[in-house]
Amino acid sequence: MKAIVKVVNPNRGMYAAEIDGRGEYVIFELLDSIELEIGDLISHPDFYSMGGETFMNLTQQCQINVFVQNVCGPSLVKPQCFL
Repeated sequence: MKAIVKVVNPNRGMYAAEIDGRGEYVIFELLDSIELEIGDLISHPDFYSMGGETFMNLTQQCQINVFVQNVCGPSLVKPQCFL
């Protein structure tokens, strides 16, 4: 599966990426020192897995450690990232 980073909250290290253009977003906390940028393309076999995961950043060609918190629709993205 692939997703595009759409929302970044650098103060909390929270990110939201749209999964395969379906209008569903994976919400995750970055546990790594490599910062993601809006528009970065990431991949993972199953974005619906919660907890600690390793995503591949295809844009920057590196692996990133994340903690997946939720998968939600667009109306919950900002509340999830900017609590």
